[in-house]
Amino acid sequence: MRVEELALEDFRNYGTERVSFASGLNLVIGRNAQGKTNLLEAVYCLSGFGSPRSPDATVVARGADAARLHAVVARGERRTRVDLELRPGRGTRALVNGTPVPGARALGAVVTTVFFGPDELSLVKGSPDGRRRFLDELTVKLRPARDALRREWERVLKQRNALLKSAPRAGSAAVARTLDVWDESLCRAGAALAAARLEALGRLLPHAVERYRALAGAGALELEYASAWIDDDTRRAAVEAPGSVDVETLRTALARRVEEVRDREIERGASLVGPQRDDVVVRLTSADESAALDARAFASQGEQRTAALALKLGEHDLLTDALVEQPVLLLDDVFSELDPGRRAWLADAVRTMGQTLLSSADPAAVGEARPERVVTIAGGRAEIGPEPA
Repeated sequence: MRVEELALEDFRNYGTERVSFASGLNLVIGRNAQGKTNLLEAVYCLSGFGSPRSPDATVVARGADAARLHAVVARGERRTRVDLELRPGRGTRALVNGTPVPGARALGAVVTTVFFGPDELSLVKGSPDGRRRFLDELTVKLRPARDALRREWERVLKQRNALLKSAPRAGSAAVARTLDVWDESLCRAGAALAAARLEALGRLLPHAVERYRALAGAGALELEYASAWIDDDTRRAAVEAPGSVDVETLRTALARRVEEVRDREIERGASLVGPQRDDVVVRLTSADESAALDARAFASQGEQRTAALALKLGEHDLLTDALVEQPVLLLDDVFSELDPGRRAWLADAVRTMGQTLLSSADPAAVGEARPERVVTIAGGRAEIGPEPA
């Protein structure tokens, strides 16, 4: 798949602009703070997941009531028009070929993207929330219908937390009866979400391992699903054989743990166990070490960045296999953080990964990347070419 044309209206620092992209490697170049990242962000928004950087309301240009994107997306010989309107306080409106769709996430059936930027280092060194979000979005990209599962889990968790927060700290029979109802919903939705995460992680793992090996040149990457309510054997088996986990087994495990901590939850006024507390542990083994160490605590920033990039490239590989089509790859300012050897490797690698938008502030990137098209950005304006020799 590929985004052939993109028109932006009141998006970040863009007033009205139109850009066309080549089907292969597009180098988006310009000085800092000119709009390179904003352009990649706009393409990511076309997939229905909103901004990968900040709340959607922040993408609207100052003084405007909404930001609008209009694109032509190609999958094989078929072309689809996508229109997206991001309206602060009024939600997001999306159309496909002029017909409204029941939510922006439905755009995932038209265009799928993978975004990597400087902030993606948080995938390794940041809080668990970023890793959970990465895994949840991957489950939806693999199977768009799972967005309903994610939304159901968020609804149930929000309602149960509201009940716990308002309940008397000593508890009551009425609270216990109401909690019984919400506990059942929580365990059912939580087990289904955890099963989807475990399947996605298991499918991602071999791709990320291979990308890390190629990027790092030595050492190895390991991924583990960390949970206080799923036993070690179940977690390992689910990752080793994606799709094999029994949802009922997970539901029973969560129900047991919820029952054990109910008094503490009433006292604290919050849900203390479930997928909202789970994490993904990234471990790395260097060439001269025999044990894998937690990358968040023991890896250098260079190793952490390499691991984060491997996760994103692995995501692209997994989605390519699953969709039988290559998603659009968005790499924001990645060259500046890599040594010359890894820059050369990445430039060669993306040439086989379908449509890629690679941004850089360094004019030398034209020679290193050897792009199919150069898009120069200055002050929220885009200029195409001249085409590199």
